[in-house]
Amino acid sequence: MSSEERVLKIAQHPSPALHALIADRDSMSSHLLADALVRNRKCDATAIHPSDLMEVLAVREIDLVVIGAEINSDASGGFDLADTVCRTYPDLMIVLLLNETTHEAVVNAFRSGARGVFSRQKPIGEFLDCIEHVSKGYIWAGREETTSLLEAFRNIPAPSVLTADNALPLTKREFEVVQCAAKGKTNKTIASELGLSEHTVKNYLFRAFDKLGVSSRVELLFYLTIRGHTFGAVKPEADLRFE
Repeated sequence: MSSEERVLKIAQHPSPALHALIADRDSMSSHLLADALVRNRKCDATAIHPSDLMEVLAVREIDLVVIGAEINSDASGGFDLADTVCRTYPDLMIVLLLNETTHEAVVNAFRSGARGVFSRQKPIGEFLDCIEHVSKGYIWAGREETTSLLEAFRNIPAPSVLTADNALPLTKREFEVVQCAAKGKTNKTIASELGLSEHTVKNYLFRAFDKLGVSSRVELLFYLTIRGHTFGAVKPEADLRFE
């Protein structure tokens, strides 16, 4: 084959513009989404089991990953997987699929590194639009998801209420509970890790909310973020401030 013929063949069969992996909650859903991307967006999209995702990313050049938030019967498994992917491959685009677009789910999705958040209740056409926008470098959130974020921002206490030394007005135990809550852990998980009852965890959270002037975990997360408190890599205890 001559060089002219090779150039012509490449021009007739160009490489897909986007290489994507779909790691959803079950094989059927993953394959349906991958097929839709291949047919409608001419992507190189492959369905994959969530447990194999990191191994495949290590050996293939991938541009975008779609992850189901609820995988392996774990309500937060997809968030954890997205966070691992984001930390390992920070330039990789991530879209998270949500069963329910609650305030906490939306915020946790973006906090896990997602550049797009998509509700399963929406039609496949909107999913394709989401992928196209995210692949171009845009952030995607539907109307309900955007409303959740805006409401959370509106309810953040004004910066004027912050203390001059940026210390949190919490006891050490309250801070430990808040620290776990900010990581997206449930009251049951927090109770197990700290050796407390779920009722006691709820009481600590209510007291912390009251002291900080917030009313939900979402507002708590934003409040801590604007103060520079991040819990992906927690500071040594000696650096934390308590009253």
